[in-house]
Amino acid sequence: MPQLYKKISPWIITAILLLSAGVNPLYAKPFYGITTYYIRFDMKSSNHKISQDRLTMVPAENDYRPEIFSRVFVSHVLAAGPWKSNHLLEKLVKRQAFIRILEQKGLKSVHTMNNNTLISYEGMVVTPVDMQIGPYDENLGGYPYTAHIDFAPLAFPDEWESLRQKFKIKEILNDFFLLFK
Repeated sequence: MPQLYKKISPWIITAILLLSAGVNPLYAKPFYGITTYYIRFDMKSSNHKISQDRLTMVPAENDYRPEIFSRVFVSHVLAAGPWKSNHLLEKLVKRQAFIRILEQKGLKSVHTMNNNTLISYEGMVVTPVDMQIGPYDENLGGYPYTAHIDFAPLAFPDEWESLRQKFKIKEILNDFFLLFK
């Protein structure tokens, strides 16, 4: 039994880590070597009322991406009460900054069926995110913040595998032609 436990325990630990990062993507810390994340914000509305919104953040490899990242500055006020913990403030600011940047500069797609509409915003971010959160301001009714995010507005995860294969083929052809130089 101990041998079986030693073989299975790394898989169990890996599964627990992946599940804990998947439960709340804003708690996800960058895994070793992964700094690029695909983010998507979905807003679902029924009968002209927003019924659901969801922010998804998935780790992405960055060796074959053709996107060009640019540094984007987001400044706004987080509407929250004066007695929030620092950890909760960082989480809320990061979520709001990602949503604002996706709505302003992300790839937008709209799907409509009957009276239901799904609006999606997609993009790529590079972590870590540089955030400065100011103290609570009564005049503004919240916490002013600024965030500097490296962002690319275009990403299609369903095409990543074909992009990777094209990159590998191009790399092999370049190596082959280098033999004759």
